[in-house]
Amino acid sequence: MNLAVYEWQKLFRLPALWAFLALCLAFNGLLIASLSPYDRAFFNETSQTAKALGQRVDEDFLAGLDAMPATENRDLLLQSVTGMEDIFETYDTGELADFYAGVVEKSPTAVKWMTGKYGLLAERVAHLAQTDAAMDLYAGPATYGSHQFLFGSLFRAVLCESAILAMLGTLYLLGYEGMHRTEGLICASRTGRKLRRLKVLAALPASAALYGLLTVCSLAPYFLLYDYSGIWDASVSSQFNYFSDMLVVRPFLTWGDFTVAQYLAAALALGAVLTAVFSLLASVCGTLVRNPYLAALVLGILCFGGMGLVSAFGELGWWAAYLVACFQPVMIWLSCSAWFTELGLTAVLPWQETIVAGLNLLLWGGGALLALRRFDRKDVS
Repeated sequence: MNLAVYEWQKLFRLPALWAFLALCLAFNGLLIASLSPYDRAFFNETSQTAKALGQRVDEDFLAGLDAMPATENRDLLLQSVTGMEDIFETYDTGELADFYAGVVEKSPTAVKWMTGKYGLLAERVAHLAQTDAAMDLYAGPATYGSHQFLFGSLFRAVLCESAILAMLGTLYLLGYEGMHRTEGLICASRTGRKLRRLKVLAALPASAALYGLLTVCSLAPYFLLYDYSGIWDASVSSQFNYFSDMLVVRPFLTWGDFTVAQYLAAALALGAVLTAVFSLLASVCGTLVRNPYLAALVLGILCFGGMGLVSAFGELGWWAAYLVACFQPVMIWLSCSAWFTELGLTAVLPWQETIVAGLNLLLWGGGALLALRRFDRKDVS
């Protein structure tokens, strides 16, 4: 345990780490500052209305809203909820199945996968119709913009920054002795070689701590400005929320029932797993490639090259390969604004982002173990 503390001290005493962290927080602060004061005022007033009247838009809600003092925001909200109907009662996922089957028609395997996924999604639509999830207000007309900013802009930035910190921090720990020309001395004994295992294990909680720090320091200012007190219990599948893929707009169809609070908690948990995946990926590269700068280059090629590979498969019409290539961690990060939904063209399985994160955790965890065993048998000079 003392050795792990020494490793953490090496990392957290690094000035460049805190400089990069400060730049990340400054960037996230600029994102939050870019939001419109008018939109924030409407969001907060809608939240207070929902807190007073409840989230379910029914006759009592409409009567209570109509009795409130007339303001520009209240009138806009009243106009948007008047005549609301449950969109899931008539929603047909067959249209989505036909659309994506047409997109991937060059690959019969991909067509089968897509139609199968949307066949399963039909059951979820029926369930959502029974629970009247579409009749929740969420944030009314401000729902889509606020949801996409929180999960599609701010949270995506936090995930990217956490992944970069996790990977660079892991590479720094693994390459520390090499950069200080003490690796040969430390690896002269088998006990010294085992230090690399401890470095990998120390990098994981360090990455989690950095992710937690970034998350708290980025989300706290946002939630201080935006009042979610009347929104936490809203269903994220409210008809005011939606998801767009390939210019096709559809409701926010999740594979499970989520309130806003539950969705945020689930996203944060999955983000922690994804951060660990990137740390383990860096562990494999840092163990197999001695030079930390070269290891960082290999890591960048794996991440950015993976995205390029997905695009290339799509351009070539190799849709089965495209869908398989989406099973990589960087694609999970890209889709974070719609986690736990059907994800359009980037998924073939229910809960794919969760399954892929778990599989990558096992894959790169096993890869790190094999790389460390290879290092134990390797001559270091």
